[in-house]
Amino acid sequence: ATAGPKTALPKGTTREKMATYEQVTVPASASEERHSGARVPISELPDFAQLAFKGTTQLNQLQSAVMNTALYSQENMLVCAPTGAGKTNVALLALLQQVGTCLEGGVLQREQLKVVYMAPMKALAQEIASKFSKALAPLALAVREYTGDMQLTKRELLKTQVLVTTPEKWDVVTRKGSDGLVQ
Repeated sequence: ATAGPKTALPKGTTREKMATYEQVTVPASASEERHSGARVPISELPDFAQLAFKGTTQLNQLQSAVMNTALYSQENMLVCAPTGAGKTNVALLALLQQVGTCLEGGVLQREQLKVVYMAPMKALAQEIASKFSKALAPLALAVREYTGDMQLTKRELLKTQVLVTTPEKWDVVTRKGSDGLVQ
């Protein structure tokens, strides 16, 4: 069985098979299909999501362009943008999409929520964990960094809704499988 709706590449897409790879060229979308550049006010987000953006009045252009996909769909997305362009807030929007799935009658069912955020290196994991902790504090979500030689008890893991880790640590933990993290 497949997950999600069927998708197709846009018209004009070309494929060229090489000896060791396949090159797919996707044409740029027509200008009217691109985002208008209008910035989304935080007040237009669902109430629970507004809490995570306290002190911010609007999303920037990048965040506004991908907001519908990040916050209102479960579609995969790839965001390539320079440092400082707002990718962390795009990830926060996607995380909030998952938070929204755990709301029942306006009450957040924290025990139903587990998010693993994979950061490429420990320094970035520390930064992301700090930013997410601050942003998600109004929702009373527990964010923990899980990198390097750190150990979390099974109880700590159960109380954590957002785990920020690195590929190396995740590999070690999921291969070991003795701490109750992966079931």
